[in-house]
Amino acid sequence: MIKSTAFEFINRSVRTLATVTIALSAVVLYRNPADAAGDANNGAAIFIRQCSLCHTIAKGEPNRFGPNLFGIVDRKAGIAPGYKYSSAFLAMANWTWSPDSIASFVAAPAKTIPGNRMGVFQGIAERDEQDLLAYLATQK
Repeated sequence: MIKSTAFEFINRSVRTLATVTIALSAVVLYRNPADAAGDANNGAAIFIRQCSLCHTIAKGEPNRFGPNLFGIVDRKAGIAPGYKYSSAFLAMANWTWSPDSIASFVAAPAKTIPGNRMGVFQGIAERDEQDLLAYLATQK
């Protein structure tokens, strides 16, 4: 059972990495510098390193420990299909995900909404923020 679960997790991770690689290739082929202040190419690497253990990003992929983040920019918080949000998150997350609200949340999730499921994540480094936001903005 444990071997099967570990294999399934590794298999999903490899598929996610392949999807992110394809998305990154698309970003390399088309990148409008006016789209975001950060570098979406660097942001894709940051996503893989910091976010992909808990989140998927490709359209239609399943939720993991956290919700799928495809189309998160300009989406109402707390509505990812099929994801069971914590009651703390649902009680406080009354916004639409803008670059500013995403930046605030990923910098310090436990301080933004105490008791949310992402509270164990220590946050991303400030130097990575704009690049991650640029990448997330490409995932529509």
